[in-house]
Amino acid sequence: MREPGVTLSTTESTDPNRQPLLRAQGLSRSYGPVTALNDVSIDFFAGEVHAIVGENGAGKTTLMRQLAGEEQPDSGQIIFEGRIVELKDPTTAKSCGIAIVHQQFQLVNAMTVAENMFLGDTPKRAAFGPLSVVDFNAMTQGAVESLARFDLGHRAGERVGALPVGERQLVEISRAMRSNARLLILDEPTASLGSVETRELFRHVAMMREAGAAIVLIAHNIDEVLELSDRISVLRNGRLVLTAHRSAMNYDLIVRAMVGKGLEQGFPRTQTTPGETMLRVDGYASRSDGASHAIDMRRSEIVGIPTYVGSAVDSLLDDIAGLNEARGCRITVKGNKLPAGRVDASIAAGVCMIPGDALAEGLIPNFSIEDNILLPNLKQFQRMGIVWRRKLRATVESLIGELDIRPADPTMNVMNLSGGNRQKVVIAKWLASGARVMLMNDPTKAVDVGAKAEIYRLLGNIVAQGGAILLVSSDMGELAGLSDRVLVLRGQTLIDELREQPITKEQITRAVVSARHRLSSPKARIST
Repeated sequence: MREPGVTLSTTESTDPNRQPLLRAQGLSRSYGPVTALNDVSIDFFAGEVHAIVGENGAGKTTLMRQLAGEEQPDSGQIIFEGRIVELKDPTTAKSCGIAIVHQQFQLVNAMTVAENMFLGDTPKRAAFGPLSVVDFNAMTQGAVESLARFDLGHRAGERVGALPVGERQLVEISRAMRSNARLLILDEPTASLGSVETRELFRHVAMMREAGAAIVLIAHNIDEVLELSDRISVLRNGRLVLTAHRSAMNYDLIVRAMVGKGLEQGFPRTQTTPGETMLRVDGYASRSDGASHAIDMRRSEIVGIPTYVGSAVDSLLDDIAGLNEARGCRITVKGNKLPAGRVDASIAAGVCMIPGDALAEGLIPNFSIEDNILLPNLKQFQRMGIVWRRKLRATVESLIGELDIRPADPTMNVMNLSGGNRQKVVIAKWLASGARVMLMNDPTKAVDVGAKAEIYRLLGNIVAQGGAILLVSSDMGELAGLSDRVLVLRGQTLIDELREQPITKEQITRAVVSARHRLSSPKARIST
């Protein structure tokens, strides 16, 4: 199917003699009455980065799982190197040289990084009948060499569960790259990475492409897609609607193909005048010269903080939300001191956390939209131990309409919602509680462009109504476009504070690079 106004410029049409490494031909898959994939045919060529984009629920994950042997199509076939193959399981796919890096980590937290890197492929030093001795030295050395590309070789002996999220993502990617895959599927590989780590990943992906590997990139960030990809395919409602060379594509064409209409590119800034201080953190951060620096948020203000591997900003959010003891810090909301390590006290003071992974950290997956909104608001909707469902339903339906949650069914299980709609449910439950200080930890990292636009609109509404937002994000453009101020932290050291508008993506990136550079000096290692 061809989108109106788009001229297809495919590799197949320009070089008909070129044979794909892998051809997906007429793949379809249904789950009960829901058709996830409908007669999709795509070619993947060696030495190319081929991006697959689409809204949440468009069929991207279903397609990738079939290519990786994790599930089988109802109809259609997969042709690898000119012959039909049945990828009946991941082991079969791996034997063909197909590797996948999932957005959700496939790591064992209790095992070391090196053990995870060689899981299922452990080097042996000696064998005694059915028993063998693991060659830990070879395993560690192999892990160090694979991780060195991302400057993480020193982590080989550490438990995966102790690593920050961004570093776990790089371990996943390094493990897949170690296999010398001929076709590597990357599912949202930059979702947990900052800009510097993303650039390094892109450099290695380009090296793999030059070495002849086929790279399949699943991504929501269209700027990244346009920068890295050779060809781009767009899925919508389970169908392939467009495949074209990057040179024939631009932001607007991709968005129109994804959602069937154009979206305004950019960030809808709400013109507000910051008011009194809503939240203040003393004793957490210091300037590079050692002087103490308070982190504060004012009414009707968005304060941005870039996150990247090494920024350690998660600990700041946990301190404010009451998840940590916050020793040495003094946190006040509207001048009133919060007790350390008390989540209930933070919530009562109107402070809430919007996590990046809504399903894992912000919602109860098996509960409905209505019940997830109810949980932190029981007192509001309960009398004498009885939940007033009628009052709750009226509030929920109002929030569903205001936030445009789809489908607009209060009884819908949140597991069945797209990533963007799950984030809206998390925001809805805290709006229902009357929260005025919102801590947002990369809230748009796993949502599509349409959902991002909706979330940006919601942020504007929150500050317009007098709320304050601490926006932690790995998207420098997002921070530049939405923030009134940007703080760049390295551990507990304030590297820079950007106040003068307009704040640019380049300014933030330079400050982040400076933060990483300072870490390399002995003095910086001691002070942070």
